[in-house]
Amino acid sequence: GAAFGMGFIIGPVIGGLLGSLGSRVPFMVAAGLTFLNFLYGYFVLPESLDKDHRRPFEWSRANPIGSLKSLKNHPALGGLAIALLLIYLAAHAVQSNWSFFVIEKFGWSEKMIGLSLGVVGILIALVQGGLIRFTSPRLGNEKSVYIGLALYSLGLLLFAFASQSWMMFAFLIPYCLGGIAGPALQSIMANNVPKNAQGELQGALTSLISLTSIIGPPMMTGLFAYFTKKEAPVHFSGASFLLGAILMFASAIISYKALHTRSKITIA
Repeated sequence: GAAFGMGFIIGPVIGGLLGSLGSRVPFMVAAGLTFLNFLYGYFVLPESLDKDHRRPFEWSRANPIGSLKSLKNHPALGGLAIALLLIYLAAHAVQSNWSFFVIEKFGWSEKMIGLSLGVVGILIALVQGGLIRFTSPRLGNEKSVYIGLALYSLGLLLFAFASQSWMMFAFLIPYCLGGIAGPALQSIMANNVPKNAQGELQGALTSLISLTSIIGPPMMTGLFAYFTKKEAPVHFSGASFLLGAILMFASAIISYKALHTRSKITIA
């Protein structure tokens, strides 16, 4: 999360500078960095799992569909996986819709949009890299999930009904503080699978992110387009944020039911 936040700050700056050299240059550099990351992971990073807990490699599990199917091996985690799915989906109300909303609602310039995204990156880095080290031990995983999802919902709800530009910056605070929920939820899930299935679990969670990256953008931008067109029954540019808030609230309910109706789940 902290690394993502820093990337959110540095990435747009580097992309903008490289873009001045040609529209294709940022993509080529990104491809090169991705390849370097592959080389670093393959040749430098050590295997974290000791040999006694390793399993034979199987192509049937080494793909997005196979990793998602692996969740069937841990039925107690099904509800938590759905909760994470809703979180990732709701997040696209911001990720896919932020620029469209602030341009339509407040007439922001490219500079102002870039500044706001930089603030998002800083806040995410502070929460994920610093604050979470204090909240997790004091609140515990379960409370972190509930409080984080409540803050997410509040932030999205405030975005939906913001009426002044400055409000978008102020409302980023509760929204980004909600970032304590995701790591806590993933920690609970990781504590409930054996050591030799940790990588498979992370692969399944990454597949969920990829799935919502397919569904989320057209859902949120489509909703925005519908409620901002001239023929809309009600002009409401914050519709996507409102849907995101509802999804976050639903995620909290599902998380609670999953953690309290299945005694096999270890929360700590």
